[in-house]
Amino acid sequence: MNKFAALALLATLAAAPALAGDPVAGKQKATACIACHGGESFGGIFYTLQLGGRDADKLAIKTNKYNTGKILHPVMNMATALFTEKEIEDIAAYYQSLGKPAVTSPFFKVKGDDAPETVASAK
Repeated sequence: MNKFAALALLATLAAAPALAGDPVAGKQKATACIACHGGESFGGIFYTLQLGGRDADKLAIKTNKYNTGKILHPVMNMATALFTEKEIEDIAAYYQSLGKPAVTSPFFKVKGDDAPETVASAK
């Protein structure tokens, strides 16, 4: 392999988003999360934020903030207290793998989750 091809391959790999977690392991670890935030066959409690289809990296960052106490929320702080960073990445990968739920709660609008055409039509 010549230098140009090696550099091109390296640049391609560096630019590709890497899913850090394991969705299969995350599904097994997400049993407590599914009760409120939904899963494959259950939409979750309607007034909580449904996590299906959300970006795994953003979800892991926010969940780690609950885990470390940087964001204070009594239920989430307790729910994430025993998870390791790797387990949180696995759970985030599981939720990303689900895709967006068909019906979402009207009580939550997450900035950046809507497609540009949806945001434009909502105005």
